[in-house]
Amino acid sequence: MVTASSSTNNAGAFTTIKERVTFEREIKKSRFIAIAGPISDERSAHSFLSEFRDPRATHNCWAYKVGDQYRSNDDGEPSSTAGKPIHSAIVSSGIDRVMVVVIRYFGGIKLGSGGLVRAYGGVAAECLKNAPTCLVKSKVRDYLLGIFVAYSTNFICILRKMFCMLWRIFYFFAFYCAIH
Repeated sequence: MVTASSSTNNAGAFTTIKERVTFEREIKKSRFIAIAGPISDERSAHSFLSEFRDPRATHNCWAYKVGDQYRSNDDGEPSSTAGKPIHSAIVSSGIDRVMVVVIRYFGGIKLGSGGLVRAYGGVAAECLKNAPTCLVKSKVRDYLLGIFVAYSTNFICILRKMFCMLWRIFYFFAFYCAIH
């Protein structure tokens, strides 16, 4: 048994940046360069990273966010002192479908864990603050689907792999969910 109904709305709107932006700051003789750019998925994030990664730099730390999916990397800095602060800056900015790479050239003075968190997070936040943003609206169809309960677990996994957003899930003799 499969039942379906649909409707259209603009709930799929999100804010992203229009173009690539850079921001540079020197902190205790270390040079930090943040580069932010719009991305659409994990593949475009990897392309963005390979384009801006500098093999001469001490560290190339990064984070990206696409909808509910995100990743970050400390690239050799102490755990959670670079990638997480960059990701936090992205979340705080309210910007989606964006990647920020922060390149560090070590200047000889160690910053400590707190100093690294402030440096990476601060440079990323300033970069995003300076970025021109735009609201992207997409017409999205909502579907209400019903299937046998026995298939519901596999069905949810498949929908999540397809980046569908499940708005409401309920059981009433069958499994029903609203998909956006």
